Amino acid sequence: MKITTLIPAYKTKYIVELLVSLQRQTRPSNRIVFSDDSPDGAYTALLDSEALRAVRQQLPIEVYAGPRKGAYENFKHLARLWGGGSELVHLLLDDDVMFPDFYERHLQAHASGRFSCSISGRWTANEQGQPIGVQPLPAGVAASRERMLSLSDEVLFMSTVPLCTNWLGEFSNCVMRAETLPLLFEPRFADVSYAGLWDLGYFLAASTQAPVAYIQDRLGYFRTGGDNNSSQLFGKFMKAAHLGYVALAVGGERIGKLNKEQARQCYAGIAPALLQRYASQADMQPFCVILARMAEGDAQAVQAFEQAWAHYLREQGF
Repeated sequence: MKITTLIPAYKTKYIVELLVSLQRQTRPSNRIVFSDDSPDGAYTALLDSEALRAVRQQLPIEVYAGPRKGAYENFKHLARLWGGGSELVHLLLDDDVMFPDFYERHLQAHASGRFSCSISGRWTANEQGQPIGVQPLPAGVAASRERMLSLSDEVLFMSTVPLCTNWLGEFSNCVMRAETLPLLFEPRFADVSYAGLWDLGYFLAASTQAPVAYIQDRLGYFRTGGDNNSSQLFGKFMKAAHLGYVALAVGGERIGKLNKEQARQCYAGIAPALLQRYASQADMQPFCVILARMAEGDAQAVQAFEQAWAHYLREQGF
């Protein structure tokens, strides 16, 4: 099977680590596509520089200008640039790093059965790339002695949304089947957008098409700190991530993947978090009120959330 790597390029500070991780793969990618979303084309300039020429020449790299309309628009731009030609696709963010056997292990997983995507464990690292922790796993996954698990949509929905947790990770530690890539263009369940939690939403959507292969080994790391979106608590992306769980619960119940109690469990988990973190934020105050009502089982509050959520996404340019 062939694999294409899609890289939404923006942060130039990690470019050497990124290229080296691609270069050292025991089973290299067949095609590597960069979409340069940096404002001044700095990423392209570095890739073309004399300092990186030797590394670049060893890799099947293509570079294109990005749309410069935000990170997720760049993801979709890359999906269009891909255009087919490989059975597997990897969306690799430019500040994450793969260990040398990443592609080899994911290819083995896909060769073993029909999966919508494969997801591997990863370390959480500081900005210098030093592993500092791991995301806690569900008890059943952590206790399993199998190196690879086949997970159904039922398992994924109930182990993430009601608990308001994404133990699966991000796009960087996922390899997609080509047939599931179009899900990037419709990040919603039953007309409820899960913008802000695009990665988890994709994993759940993919699981409704075919099981997900979960590789227990940690084959890379997710970088925390610095200037990434997850470190900006009051930024629009972190706010949307909190509300995205609510959107996933509303949509998940509507398509029959969660029951009312599981959805309410999610609302009850998010409501106090909003009050604690965002009670002083004007754009989040309406959601604090609405989520308290949803946590109490007020059915009318769900409609109020949908309206407020749609307005928020428009205002924030999602």
